[in-house]
Formats: sequence, C-alpha cells, structure tokens
Amino acid sequence: MSRKSDQAGTFELLARLPQQIVHLAKIEFQNAKREIAVKAKRGGIGAIAIVVALFFVFFALEAFVIAAIAGLAVVWPVWLSALVVAAGLILLAAAAILGGVLLIKRGIPVPGETMSRVEGDINALGEVRVNSDHHGPIVPEQKMPQTGQEGNWR
Repeated sequence: MSRKSDQAGTFELLARLPQQIVHLAKIEFQNAKREIAVKAKRGGIGAIAIVVALFFVFFALEAFVIAAIAGLAVVWPVWLSALVVAAGLILLAAAAILGGVLLIKRGIPVPGETMSRVEGDINALGEVRVNSDHHGPIVPEQKMPQTGQEGNWR
C-alpha cells in the first residue's frame, strides 16, 4: 500500500512537532494574558465598589456622631431623623461591600481555562509512546511497519 502524496511522512511530522509546540505555547500564553486582564478588570471594579462603600461608611459614622449630639441636645425629632439617615447610609455601604467582594472573588486573576487547556495538552503529549529497548521487549503485535506499509508509529 502506498502513501497518498498529500500526506506528510512520519519524519516530516516529527520535524514539525517542535514548531507546533512553540506555536501552541505562544497561543496559550496570549490566552492566559487575555484571561488575566479580564479578571483583573473585574477585580478593579470590585475594589472601586469597596472604596465607594467606605465613603458611605465615613458619612454614616459622621451621621451617627451628629445623631448622638442631637439626641443629647434636642428632643426626639432631630436625632431620630439623623439615625434614619445613618441607617440608610449603612445599608448602602453594606450593599456596595457585598457587591465589591463578590466581584473581587469572581475576578481573581487566575487563568483557569488556559491552565486546564495546557494541562490537557501536557497529558496528550504524555500519551505519545516511543518504541525503544528500555521499555521492554517488542511483542509481535507491536512491530514497527516496514517500508511501504501503513501502520501506527506509537
């Protein structure tokens, strides 16, 4: 049986392998950079949300101080209104902190998808078998094809 003219031979395929591995590594590196950039952006938005929450907490503390002063100095309506405003600011701060923490947790810059693809590539390369003397004797079913024969070179 003869090989088709458009198919590459074993040695040609083996010669291409280092270039293809380098090309694959470059592509995976670009994917990792892109994935980290997206997750870092999400983390930055989460950090901004926490800064906004701290801004609200600052004014809530100020309102609590005003409420305490007003409660001591004036009768019921002034300090009650200050406490309501402070409680509203605390609720806003809690919502902003919760949103910021969730965004930061979701956006930790670890390229998980790329790492799993690279792990799969490494596992695939590990499955390549080479016939050699140190792997044990060649049994009749594993003989290498002769010139002009088709066969599996694993």
